[in-house]
Amino acid sequence: MEVLKFGGSSVSSEVSLKNMLKIVNNYDLENEPLIIVVSALKGVTNELVALTKLLKDGDQEYAKVIRTIFEKHKEFINIIFKEEQSELLKKIKLVENDLLESVSNIIKNGVTSDKDYDKVLSFGELFSAQIITAFLNKNRLNFCFKDSRDLIITNNVHMKAKVNWDLTRTVVNSFFSGNKNSYVVSGFIARSIYGDTTTLGRGGSDYTATVLGAILNAEKVTKWTDVNGIMTADPNKVLEASSLENITFSELKNLSKFGSNVLVHPNSIDELSKHNIPFLIRNTFDRDFKGTQVINENSSNKKALSLHESCCLVGFNNTAKVPKEFIKQIIEKDWLFFRVKRPQSKDKSYYVVSEECVNFFKSNIKANNNDVDILNEEMVLITITGENMDKKKEVNKIQEKLKSNDINLIEFRRFYNSISLILDNKDLKKAVVLLHEVIKNDEILFV
Repeated sequence: MEVLKFGGSSVSSEVSLKNMLKIVNNYDLENEPLIIVVSALKGVTNELVALTKLLKDGDQEYAKVIRTIFEKHKEFINIIFKEEQSELLKKIKLVENDLLESVSNIIKNGVTSDKDYDKVLSFGELFSAQIITAFLNKNRLNFCFKDSRDLIITNNVHMKAKVNWDLTRTVVNSFFSGNKNSYVVSGFIARSIYGDTTTLGRGGSDYTATVLGAILNAEKVTKWTDVNGIMTADPNKVLEASSLENITFSELKNLSKFGSNVLVHPNSIDELSKHNIPFLIRNTFDRDFKGTQVINENSSNKKALSLHESCCLVGFNNTAKVPKEFIKQIIEKDWLFFRVKRPQSKDKSYYVVSEECVNFFKSNIKANNNDVDILNEEMVLITITGENMDKKKEVNKIQEKLKSNDINLIEFRRFYNSISLILDNKDLKKAVVLLHEVIKNDEILFV
């Protein structure tokens, strides 16, 4: 069995679905069942996020957003099917009614919680999975729809739930044991141990695919997206960015943690690596290109940049204790948070944190805690991952290169085979191009 994951851009147009069809037609489904995990249609998750904000603010514009979401899916159905799809429309209507009921309950209660947020966001994948299942069946490919909430069990933390591997393994193995059917599975969403809808956070649909692949010991897991695998840098910022033929699981984990566009949840990377299951990232729109294969070796001898464009510097008085509720949020939500050394200050400890951390500070802690200072909020984190990138000689060379080009390196932190650089946001464009040129030309010498 193989697991294929198709992202939003790979399921949102007639062209992308025709490409998906060609990919799936390469499989002998009668003898080799397939699991396809899908994301929401492109842009829908953002619209659902906007909907939750309107509901929270009591803004009556929420009704217009709901109509827009409904119409987008109906128009898409009309485009890809041409003829009437009464059975599919009935299924879509049931999903619509469920969303309307959820919205009605939120309005009635007058508050929105993380639990409500997860419930609303779940509808993007529920819509798309039903549509993709019908599309494949229309093209004589026998697939069944499966709600991932009936497969993946998590803790009760909302917006970034953690998988309960023991329970999930039992449920998944029980469902697929002796099951010869192929399935389209909704990505990103799961169910808590208490039965509530949860979401898996950033890269959630990838997480769904890799969880299923790891538990079922899949032959391989392939992520189909709209780029040619993992790039040496963001091609939207660096024109000369190129694709990596291979990369190790540990290197991919660093890239994912520090902001790569090709995201895979670190926990799922560990599971694939542990079971030695190949993981490929390929382009739906360029099927002949082999993309990037993630390998289980010590090093791929490749280097790549990843970006985290919204981070800040936060200082804690050394005499103060970091609030317990903040530590709890960091652990549960897996926010970016690591300490950096500032020799010039003996009274405070400094941390680079994500924008989510700062928002939590402002709304929950800062007003009541004078021991916390939110400093520079206009920072960017650039991480270079590759063999020996944490060695002192490479760090010194990067520092010299940035200094000679008038780029202020605020702080840096070394991790295994990677270095994270904290810079002013105004230097982002210049720094990314410069550092990519460095790794491209192998100016960084290995010890």
